[in-house]
This record gives sequence, structure tokens and C-alpha cells, in this order.
Amino acid sequence: MTHTADHDEHGVGPPGRMTALALGALGVVFGDIGTSPLYAFRESLAGENPIGVVEPNILGVLSLMFWSLIIVITIKYLLIVMRADNHGEGGILALTALITRGGRIGRSLVMFGLFGTALLYGDGMITPAISVLSAVEGIEIAAPSIHHWVLPITAVILIGLFSIQKRGTETVGRMFGPVMVLWFGVLAVLGTIQIVSEPTVLRALSPTWAVSFFVDNGGTGFLVLGSVFLVVTGGEALYADMGHFGRRPIQMGWFVAVLPALTLNYFGQGALLLSDADAIRNPFFLLAPAWAQWPMTVLATTATVIASQALISGAFSLSSQATNLGYLPRLRIIETSAHHRGQVYVPSVNWFLLAACLTLVFAFGSSSRLAAAYGVAVTMTMLITTTLIASVAIHRWGWSRTRTLLVLLPLAVVDTGFVVANLFKIPAGGWFPLLIGMGGFIIFTTWRKGRMLVSRRIERHNLTVEAFVGGLAAEEIARHPGTGVYLHRHPGMVPPALLANLKYNDSLNETVVFVSAVTDDQPTVPPVQRPRVTHHPLGFHELEMHYGFTDRPSLAEDLESLIIEDLSFDPDYTSYFLGRERISIEDRPGMAAWRDRLFILMYRNSGDPSVHFGLPRDRSVDIGTHVGI
Repeated sequence: MTHTADHDEHGVGPPGRMTALALGALGVVFGDIGTSPLYAFRESLAGENPIGVVEPNILGVLSLMFWSLIIVITIKYLLIVMRADNHGEGGILALTALITRGGRIGRSLVMFGLFGTALLYGDGMITPAISVLSAVEGIEIAAPSIHHWVLPITAVILIGLFSIQKRGTETVGRMFGPVMVLWFGVLAVLGTIQIVSEPTVLRALSPTWAVSFFVDNGGTGFLVLGSVFLVVTGGEALYADMGHFGRRPIQMGWFVAVLPALTLNYFGQGALLLSDADAIRNPFFLLAPAWAQWPMTVLATTATVIASQALISGAFSLSSQATNLGYLPRLRIIETSAHHRGQVYVPSVNWFLLAACLTLVFAFGSSSRLAAAYGVAVTMTMLITTTLIASVAIHRWGWSRTRTLLVLLPLAVVDTGFVVANLFKIPAGGWFPLLIGMGGFIIFTTWRKGRMLVSRRIERHNLTVEAFVGGLAAEEIARHPGTGVYLHRHPGMVPPALLANLKYNDSLNETVVFVSAVTDDQPTVPPVQRPRVTHHPLGFHELEMHYGFTDRPSLAEDLESLIIEDLSFDPDYTSYFLGRERISIEDRPGMAAWRDRLFILMYRNSGDPSVHFGLPRDRSVDIGTHVGI
């Protein structure tokens, strides 16, 4: 993710810079939650669990929505969760990296974090589909006769959106801030006009209406929570994008612009329904006068494209982080900005998301049906976030268990209520994001476990560097000029690639460097802190290069810039040797046979390590070794 130079990890900076960052946050961070008014209120009253469009229900749902925004977004995320920054970075994967407690509890928390991360992919596929589709459905208000064109138009917009991703977030998002300022301004104006004509709607600010709603509607009222949750579905995005802008600018954008605009618009829709219950067919677009329907459709479509862009970019960043942390195989990751580190494009993830979005659009056919599937996974992710924050509060912030319980238990109760209400969506389509999430979790854990098994098999035949150099002193081994760099993931051990090279060529470079690229549990590592060198006799050296989980390794460039005594990485005299394991399944303890096959499939399709580590192909040599798992 991108760090901004003029603010610290909490977003502190000059007032002008703070305003600029808050404006940028409107364009990237608040897109998802900012487009919820398109469908959230309609689905809460007339969605999967319809209730009567009468005054007590209208005010009750409004009260639930308002207090959900206050409790979940304002209190939980902006005031508590965003304190848990990993060197300025946010998001559930960065939060998981903060869990340092060992033992069974620590491992379980990490597994929870991985599952929550995987779940984000599931709802991340639904967000572009439901957002764009709900905006395009506004065409039916202006021109009902073109109903049959809604799905094709949605598909064209999605294809166009995903096709331009290779240009990079910076290029695609240049206009996002001003457009979203206009969007939130329109939300506020339309809502205010309607509230002025029906001010009694403001009674819903009292939480007593939310309580009365549950009393009056019983079980059905509880199920409506599954749709009410749609108003807070962008909460995880606020936290995940903290590394782009900092905590303070996001808080400023929320309190100054987003929360007031959302509140006014939701209450405006409620005021409209108090005077005209038939407006429930699309209360958002019916807030606008007839002459404004087409402009509103265009603006809404633009805003939903922006909301989708934020989630797509987030999926790229998440995939890059998971790769660096060892939970995904090497993917082809393209840097899209020469100025901002962390802005990446991942082609395989991009086209997979497009295929998923198009499938969802045509399979469900409307935003109402998609809403029935939306929220199941992200509610679970939010509950997992609360669980992880409890661990961080105790072990990182020094909170007592009593204080942690008093602060976080009420939030966990709210999260649990949303989770249970959304579970009833599973038969209507909620199974899809759960299926994607489970698939992602299996991929994460299988790759991690498989790499661990391969490492153990290799280590059994490895020599320590000290033993190897000591034994080499008694032998006559030919040495030739230049530096041989051997990439290895086990510091202190001799890479199998060197042993194989020595066996077949009976010669080594005058200078041999064993390089390990180590990913630390922090987003970035400054260049001056990356190298850690250990010198050995006979021209052998061990070099650990440390990177953060958002850093993109460029080993050749980084090594050539190092100034270390007795070491030179002159590109004219440096060769890189990479071990390539040929993996086969053997009858050994480890993983189930189907997971072995899945791991081998991922391994064979993983990216070229020379590309991943930024090595010149013309000076890179692959040396294969056989490993059975």
C-alpha cells in the first residue's frame, strides 16, 4: 500500500495536507459505504424479508441504520480498530501480522485472521456487481421501456472497469476525489429537501424506535438486520485503506462529509416513504425530481465504479501482501506507479474478479437478489476483526482483561447479531461468498503448509554453512572470477542449488553469497535496515535482505546499491542461482492427498522467481532438485 510522505502513520500533517488527504480518502476509502444508499434502505423494508412500509417500521429501520453507523463505523472502526496500525498499515492481514502470541491460542487467532482475509475476496466479488447493477437500474425510473438493457449495460461497464486496471490506480483514480465530493453533496441535498417537507422523520434519531421495531416485528425484525447491515459494509475498507491516507484524514472525511451525507440521505428516503409508501420500489432515485433522473443515474454509476475500484485495488494489494507473507504462490505482480510504492496490478486476480462479477450479474439478475447474498462473509470478517483486536488490546496496548471486556464485548454482541441475521441469507445466495472464502482459506493454508513440508524435506539434506566451509578448506575446488549469488530461504544452511552446481561443475565463484529474502511482520523495511551480513572464510558470505509485506523485492537493484566490505555485486561479474524443486507425492505424513495435489498444481503454476525477486533473466540460472512430500 502507498505511504504518503507528508504525514506520519496516524495521518498527522499540515492542515492543507490533511484536507488534501481527506479529499483523496473520499475518492478511495468511502466509495463502498458511500454507495450503500442506492439499495440498503429499500432492501431493509422490501428485500428478502419484507415488512410493511408503515411509519413504525420506517422509523425503526432508520434508527437501526443510524445507530449501526455510529456503533460499528464511528466507535468500533474509527475510534478503536484504526488504533491497531501495523507501522501505519491497516486491514485484517496487517492486523493478523500483529498477533505475536504463541501456542494454540495464537495459532488459532492467526487462522481466524486468514479466514477473515479469504472472506473479503467473496464479498469483494459481489460489491462491484451489486453497486454497478443498482446504479444502472436507475435507468428504469427514467425510461422503464429499456428494462432489458440493464444487464448488458452493467456487463459493459464492468468489462470496461476491469480492462483499464492495467493503467494503474493512480491514473484510474485521478478524478475520484472531486466526483465523490459531488456525490456526497448530492446525497445531502436530496435528503435535506425531503426532510424539510417531512421533519417528523427525525424522531428516528432516538434509539427507542430501534427497540420498538424489534418488539413489534419479533423474528422478522431480527432478520431485517441482515439488510440493515448493508449500510456498514464498507467498514473493513476504511481500515484496510488506512495505509494510503492515515487515520486522521479518514476520520476527518467521515465526520465532516460522509456521516452527515449518509444520515441526511437515509432520513430523506425515510421522509419520502412516510409521505408516499409506493416509493419503496426505488426510494433513492425517487428522491430526485423527474428532470434529474438521467443525471442521477450517470452520477450514481460513476460513484459505483469508484466504489468498485477501491475494492479491486484492495484485492491486488491483499494478494501482493499474501504472496510476500507466504500464503499465496508467486503471482505476476506489476508495479503501476514510479512514484508510489505499493500500487500494483495483478492480472490473474483482475480477470478472475471480472469473471466472477459477470457470473453474479447474470446469475442473480437484479441488485435485490444480489443483496440477499451480500454481507454474509463481511459480517464474519468484522466479528473476526473484533476478536483479533481483543488480543492486540491485551498484548500490545496493555489493556486489562476487564477493560477489554467492557469495551469490546458490546461491539462483539452487535457483530454477532449481524452475523446470525445474515446466516439466513445463505440459501438465497449467501453460500457464494462463503464458498469463495473457504476456497481462499484452503489455498492460503495449503500453500503455507506445503512450503513448510518442502522446507523440512530440504533441511534434512542440508549442511550448515560453517560445516560446509570447514570441509571445503581441505579440498581442492576450482574457483573462477565473479560473484555467485544463491537465493535460499533458510539462513545458516547451504542452498541445495550450490551443492548441485558443485557436483556437476566442480567449480565455484571466487565470491559466493547466500541471499535470503526475509519478509518481516511489518509493512515496510527502510533500505538501510534491509541487509544483515555474516562473513565466512574462503570468500563465502551470508546475506539476509529484509522486506516488509507490502514491499516489492528488487534484489538485483538492492544488492548493487549495497556498500559492504569484501562484497561487490557488479552486474558484469554477478550471476544468480535459483533452486527449482521438482515436487512429487510420496507416502509420507503431512497433508491429505488432495491437498498435496493442490499444492503441486499451485507450485507448477507459480510465477518465475527471477521476475518475482527482480533478477535479470540473462544472469539467472535455475538448478533443479527433487523433493518428495
